[in-house]
Amino acid sequence: MPTDIKLDQQGGNWVVVEGSVLKSTAADFMLDSPARRGAGGSVHRRALVHDYGDGLTLNYANDYRGGVRVVGELTVTGDLTLGAGLPLGANLDALYLRIQELENTVSALVGLVEAVFIPSWRTKTEVEEGDDMGMSTPPAADLGLTVEYAFDQRNPNFGHEDVVSIAPPPGTPVKRGSTVVVTINLEG
Repeated sequence: MPTDIKLDQQGGNWVVVEGSVLKSTAADFMLDSPARRGAGGSVHRRALVHDYGDGLTLNYANDYRGGVRVVGELTVTGDLTLGAGLPLGANLDALYLRIQELENTVSALVGLVEAVFIPSWRTKTEVEEGDDMGMSTPPAADLGLTVEYAFDQRNPNFGHEDVVSIAPPPGTPVKRGSTVVVTINLEG
């Protein structure tokens, strides 16, 4: 492909560079629109910098106070590191392990007091049979709970036999054998 630099394109305010590769030996690429500049910040607008560690830095020195935004899909093929210098994967693994430890601790404590947590049932079927989507929402009977139904008629925000409310609310620890009031919407 032949190369060309076309000036005054698109009504006179575009420069079009044609070619297969555009190479610059400069260390900084500055992209600056004074009309879009916010108050404060650097006098520079270094969008891309070939930094001293032989890396490519976006928004060098936080020149763009609004940060960097990626619109659309972002694919990272190497390691992703957070600002603290730890790889994101390591942070997520540590966080996952910590969450597992906390879940195990809570389960052990709940078991000691013979308590269960009220689930977020969405339908009357889930109250009676559990969740068929594999979301681990057990039925009331498996938790040792007694259900007392209340009914709401033709609530436009809910479908037939959808759960309108649960008392005590979902997430509340209660002793096995407790009674839970589940309000169900009826269309008929």
